Amino acid sequence: MIINSFPKIVKDILRPLPKNDYPVLNSRLYVECWLAYALDNSLTSMR
Repeated sequence: MIINSFPKIVKDILRPLPKNDYPVLNSRLYVECWLAYALDNSLTSMR
């Protein structure tokens, strides 16, 4: 149940972010990178 709703939650988080804001401050890319870092099972520094 949680696994099925997770992609929807991520899409809901990313949807309001602009696709092209400042080239230096790309909010969408920042959130995508942060999510990838936070969800990477091989990293233990977040725990």
